[in-house]
Formats: sequence, structure tokens, C-alpha cells
Amino acid sequence: MTKSSDSQAIFHKLFRSILRFFTLFDIEPELNGKIIHREELADQTLSENDRVELISFVGGG
Repeated sequence: MTKSSDSQAIFHKLFRSILRFFTLFDIEPELNGKIIHREELADQTLSENDRVELISFVGGG
């Protein structure tokens, strides 16, 4: 492995861990306008210029 690929692997592990943490608090990750469901987190990777947002659904009455 090269230094770059090592860094990418570490980044992707960290990214998935952060996403799993946020789903514990009903905060859902969105990647390029698409919600990432919990069962998809393990397979998710990021590419250059991807857009990540964290969203929370709020009910009202």
C-alpha cells in the first residue's frame, strides 16, 4: 500500500464510524442528495467533490 492509499483507507473507516455515530441520534447522512441508509453505511465510500450533509427530521404539530 502507498501512503496515499493508507490515508484513504483510514479516512473511509473514520467516515463510516462518524456516520454510524450520527445515526444513533436520528441524524441521517446524505451523500450527493441521497440519504444513506444504515444498511448501506458499511459499503459507502467518498470520492473527490462528493457533498455530505447531516440532516435531522423534525416533527411538528
